[in-house]
Amino acid sequence: MLLLEKLNFKWFNRLPLIRQSQAAECGLACLGMIANYHGHEIDMITLRRQFSTSLKGATLSDVIGIAQQLNMSSRALRVDLEELSKLRTPCILHWELNHFVVLKKVRGNKITLHDPARGIREVTFKEASNTFTGVALELVPSSTFEVKEEKARISMRKLVGSVTGVKSAFVQVLILSVALELFGVLSPFFMQWVMDMVLVSADYSLLTLLGVGFMMIALFQTIISALRSWVMSWFSSQLSVQWTINVCHHMLKLPLDWFESRHVGDILSRYASLNTIQSTLTTRFISTVLDGVMSIVTVVMLFIYNAKLAWLVIGLFVVYALLRFMAYDPVRRANEEQIISSARTQSSLLETLRGIQAVKTNNKQVPRLAAYMNLMVDSTNKGIVMQKLNILFGSAQGLLTSVGRVALVWLAALQVLDGNFSAGMLTAFISFSDQFMSRGAGLINAIIDFRMLRMHGERLADIVLSETEASSEASPGLVHTTDEHQPAQDIVLSDIKFRYGSTDAWVIDGANLTIRAGESIAIVGPSGQGKTTLAKVILGLLHPESGTITVGGIDIKQTGLSHHRDRIGCVMQDDILFSGSISENISFFDNEPDHAKITRVARLAQIHGDIMKMPMNYQSLVGDMGSFLSGGQLQRILLARALYRDPQILVLDEATSHLDISNEAKINDSIKRMNITRIIIAHRPETIRSADKIVMMHNGTLSEVTAEQLFVRADNSKEMEITHG
Repeated sequence: MLLLEKLNFKWFNRLPLIRQSQAAECGLACLGMIANYHGHEIDMITLRRQFSTSLKGATLSDVIGIAQQLNMSSRALRVDLEELSKLRTPCILHWELNHFVVLKKVRGNKITLHDPARGIREVTFKEASNTFTGVALELVPSSTFEVKEEKARISMRKLVGSVTGVKSAFVQVLILSVALELFGVLSPFFMQWVMDMVLVSADYSLLTLLGVGFMMIALFQTIISALRSWVMSWFSSQLSVQWTINVCHHMLKLPLDWFESRHVGDILSRYASLNTIQSTLTTRFISTVLDGVMSIVTVVMLFIYNAKLAWLVIGLFVVYALLRFMAYDPVRRANEEQIISSARTQSSLLETLRGIQAVKTNNKQVPRLAAYMNLMVDSTNKGIVMQKLNILFGSAQGLLTSVGRVALVWLAALQVLDGNFSAGMLTAFISFSDQFMSRGAGLINAIIDFRMLRMHGERLADIVLSETEASSEASPGLVHTTDEHQPAQDIVLSDIKFRYGSTDAWVIDGANLTIRAGESIAIVGPSGQGKTTLAKVILGLLHPESGTITVGGIDIKQTGLSHHRDRIGCVMQDDILFSGSISENISFFDNEPDHAKITRVARLAQIHGDIMKMPMNYQSLVGDMGSFLSGGQLQRILLARALYRDPQILVLDEATSHLDISNEAKINDSIKRMNITRIIIAHRPETIRSADKIVMMHNGTLSEVTAEQLFVRADNSKEMEITHG
């Protein structure tokens, strides 16, 4: 243990900041920070893969359990603010009743926190008294703790996938850059030859020759520069399309719980990092790096003219490079905080717009505006910090460049006075030094920008390196028939177990169920028992930790989720419509919609009459997410959309909850006559009685009941409530 502490002090002893991607993984991020501090270098991608957390978050006991798996010993304490200085830091503090932060140090009446949600911040004891709950968790390496690196490798190829046309475009840019470099080397000689050869001898013919020759050089230089810019523009556009499609394709294959555990604004912010990466790499990085590498030619020219002055130029370049690298860490940190703050602001606005009805009905416009303004001010302040840093380091760089140029001209002029230089050579030398500094600075800036891209790469990696849905394709050897009239098949759930996090209680605990082909089954039970979760498991949206689901005797993992969902139509509680016409939404924007089928399924869903009363019938627009429709109309259009797929299995989760009794009865009767397997989650007696079999879900298990048993039980429960009342 003593050796480990020495190693820790010598090599590590630096507390990193790890940001949480999900609202509920602050505890996991805090553990990652402390593990890194003690030498176990691990990132959120690896932590998330090893320790799945619930969308509800982690309790203190969950954090202790994960810490043990990371081979760290823990000690939970209840302390007062004045006692924080006695804690062994870094340690975890329970914050705001629903959050964890890492305490880095206590200095005077201030404490420094690494907050996975808000970054590094310093708060006073007075501010902390309103948020610190008094619970702290000390963590130290145990005897089995290992100093090691366990991070997901982030490469550009992984981030953007496979792209085509890179090599040919790169070769073209390389050739054009070499040509530009050659013309750039020739340009300074014009002033030198004019001053040293034309002016001293009054040679008009030579002046004309030099003027025409260098005009031609300028023309070719302009043409080649424009051609290179065009190649870069074309190259950038091609790669932008390919990269964007690759990332979007991967993102859409991610499991449902990945989207449910993140704010929309944060997902959009991470997705936007792709544009930053693409723009930096294609429009600036390649050409700047090539120009910078080729600036070696200008260095050689400087040494040919004067070695002492050449070393001065190189010294100025080194100082510039050191200044830029010194600015990297604070600028990177400020940039990351500004990006995250902007994402949080965007999420708040999107949330308000999506929930505008609730905001207005509860008269919460002012509080929502105030919350948005606070986030906007915070984001603006972060941007101001960025501007301050850019101004500070930009001014320092400008001063260095200006003073360095004056010193260079001064010393070069002394060389002219001493007879070591001609006036033309001085002009050419200054021109070559400007070229070198400009291209060298561009190279340094490109390297800094490339390092800065790692931040965007880490944000984008949350999308690209997250694992896609398992078994999306069928196992080799399985052949699927494409006949849409294929008869329904038995569905068997065997010992299904599911929970949202490794530390959570089981939502589905050993559920067994057999649904015969063509059978109608109603799944009932009190709210919160996991009925919707079970439906999502059957749909393949959620994946059980153990157990199997077979259709026709074949595990859905073998058939592939894509084929499994092709045979299912469903209406879930939170389903939405998309911007477009009613016809497009029923066919789900099919490339070749069957209008006769659209009308037929609309009649089955009892929505045809309502559609025909609308001004444009089936071409009527639904508005944003169906905002122009009533709840009952929305549900019936969603049901028509599900039936349009000609499903073998129909899953309905409270799909008729907004309907009147008459329409509900007609829909139940229509569905009952269909030769498909129906799985219905409902609370309304009319819908439950329409099923062939009723299954009660309670405490994660399933048991079959009759309608009489179910409703007698419900009546008895009501009588008990009245008696106790």
